[in-house]
Amino acid sequence: MQTVSETITTPADIEGLLVIERPTIPDERGFFREVLEKRDIEKATGKKLEIVQWNHSRSRPGVIRGIHAEPWDKIVYCVRGSVLSVVVDLRTESVTFGKVFSKELGEDSLCALYIPQGVANSFCVAGSEPADYSYLVTAYYEGKPTPAIFWNDPLVTKQFGGWPVKDPIISEKDKNYPTLKEKFGGEVDFSKYPWLNL
Repeated sequence: MQTVSETITTPADIEGLLVIERPTIPDERGFFREVLEKRDIEKATGKKLEIVQWNHSRSRPGVIRGIHAEPWDKIVYCVRGSVLSVVVDLRTESVTFGKVFSKELGEDSLCALYIPQGVANSFCVAGSEPADYSYLVTAYYEGKPTPAIFWNDPLVTKQFGGWPVKDPIISEKDKNYPTLKEKFGGEVDFSKYPWLNL
């Protein structure tokens, strides 16, 4: 019988962002997999991980959510359907400020992402079925405004090739956030970051 092996925790192009992969064990009933182990993330990040809230969203085909950064760490995982996850570093002190990482999550890519505090998260439902998206977070949601940028900012979309849907379904709030340059242009020298000057 196949056994559960070690976690593969891969640093991504954004400082502190991790791709967490574990094997899937199939049998005649379906499959079993451990999505993550807390100790693996703590070893990779060098800090304690305390999950205090577990969230679950369901989104229809064509929905785009984001791009939002929160004051907590989070672990995201698509439990049903398929999404394109797009992550943007909004930390002005980070060496990877403005950098984008994208990865398909879900049925064909059963991995999780560890997203550190201040790094923005978004996703698009890429398939023809709804997607269930689960995320574990390290602080309680208190309804306070958090940093966010425009969902279709060209400085972001050119780094991953653009969203894979036409006429997406987007909330009014997400339609009205500022672009990266509108939000941070007064405090960040964009010329320092090659990925923002493609």
